[in-house]
Amino acid sequence: MSNRETLVERIRDLLRELALLDGVAGHEHAVVGRLTELLDPISASVDVDSFGNVFARVNEHASGPLLMIAAHSDEIGALVKSIEPSGMLRFERAGGIIETLMIGRFVRIRGHRGVVGVKAGHIQTSDERGRAPAMRELYVDMGVDSADAVRKLGIRVGDAIAYESPMQELANPIRVAGKALDNRVSCAIVVLLAERLRGLDLACSVQLVVTVQEEVGLRGAQIATHRVNPDAAIVIDTVPAGGTPDVDYHRDLSMRIGDGPVLALASRGGSSGHLLNPAMRDFLRGCAATAGIGLQESLFYGGTSDASAVHLVRDGVPTGVINIARRYSHSPVETLDLGDAVDTLLLVEQAAKSFGPGTALGFLSAEWG
Repeated sequence: MSNRETLVERIRDLLRELALLDGVAGHEHAVVGRLTELLDPISASVDVDSFGNVFARVNEHASGPLLMIAAHSDEIGALVKSIEPSGMLRFERAGGIIETLMIGRFVRIRGHRGVVGVKAGHIQTSDERGRAPAMRELYVDMGVDSADAVRKLGIRVGDAIAYESPMQELANPIRVAGKALDNRVSCAIVVLLAERLRGLDLACSVQLVVTVQEEVGLRGAQIATHRVNPDAAIVIDTVPAGGTPDVDYHRDLSMRIGDGPVLALASRGGSSGHLLNPAMRDFLRGCAATAGIGLQESLFYGGTSDASAVHLVRDGVPTGVINIARRYSHSPVETLDLGDAVDTLLLVEQAAKSFGPGTALGFLSAEWG
């Protein structure tokens, strides 16, 4: 087996394990706990703050500038809003969950399986068949018939609701689908990066960070960046892909799965966004060239990433975003190419090896004019 094939298998195994865990925003405990277990033996130090952010120092006593490499651990989901006398659960969204994708799906609450109910098609009106139900119309059926039976399961108002959709290989086995691939694939990359950088004589100090609550406003990233106070940062995340029959590559999203890591030149989600620091752009382009990795360069104006929070902390942090393209964003069947994940790992590894006192990230350091 080649080195690349080995990396594909390592990422596949880690991703399968991490995606299986439930970590809805604000309830990332299982993911954070497992990541600390994985990172502890291969890091100089590991710590978790009161918010849930994980900090793993690669080379604790290294000199040189501090590079932060970050990924988020949380997934989209919902929260129990109320328990009806019949035992049915009403809920509210936690992150960008989409009503039409929840109908008839398996979900988990505190490890217990339920389903999102759907009105029998036999008695739906023509209007009901042709519209998406509002969130307030949806409910979870845990298979019990009273509120008391729900409470005996340990389920309470405020508990997290996650999709039950384990990662599976498609007919082309290098492509996988399931829930929470956004952003557990980047968490897997962080673990492998810690392993590959361990013991290397780097010209910089590397702080790996896994943030929480990205899906509900980039909250963990702001706190984590303030604590680390890095000289520069690289965020690893996923991004919706074009190139499918319903998403035009040129008019909608000019990135495809299988075509390599995506360098986000600009992003925007609501009032937040990130314009890539030009010198960081040139640095990452150079790292890709050195590593022999093809790089997609694109804009994403339908959302954003932790970079939007990271780059505004303190006096401002030169921040780059390396994305892995995925299809069927924020669904139970998010789909990505493991080859893209391997190339992202190799690119970020090269960035850590290349970053040092001579890396110029000043505004006028970039090619311009």
